[in-house]
Amino acid sequence: MAPSDTPVNRGNPVSFKPAILVIGWLLFSAFAFWWYDYRYWQSYPDHLVQFESKAIEKLYPILNTSNSEKTLVVHFADDDCPCEAYRVAHVENIQPVLSQSQQVTIKRSDAETLGLNLAASPSVAIWNEAGELAYFGPYSSGMTCGTGFDFVSMVFSKLNDKVNPQWINTQGFGCFCSWQED
Repeated sequence: MAPSDTPVNRGNPVSFKPAILVIGWLLFSAFAFWWYDYRYWQSYPDHLVQFESKAIEKLYPILNTSNSEKTLVVHFADDDCPCEAYRVAHVENIQPVLSQSQQVTIKRSDAETLGLNLAASPSVAIWNEAGELAYFGPYSSGMTCGTGFDFVSMVFSKLNDKVNPQWINTQGFGCFCSWQED
């Protein structure tokens, strides 16, 4: 057979459309993963926060306007803080513990209106049924809310035993966003 007699395959040419679609899907998936999760992955710097109960001492009468005899739990939150996702997940996990309490969330944007000069968030304050401060500080001992020892559950355990721990956890180490002006 002469070179000019070689049969030429004139069938379907190779299509690049599936390959382009798969590459586009992978790029979109990688971007979506970064946008929703990876951009918040970080090794948190050694962030030590000092909590002072003086910042919240006048808050109970303002928030307990219904004179409820329930335990009052105040969550301090900042929607612009990457640590917020961990706080929300942790609060959802401990809802069975918190279910019999009155809960209020104070956002950073509302702090000035209430005259709060809080150090950082996420943090939590708990008052017993008599209006006495039982706890103020971070949610747990780990780098993020929900890791390490759960302070909130421990405080509720004490309150259920009719013991007020009156615990001001003055230092927090982990993922926090400052509420102080730099």
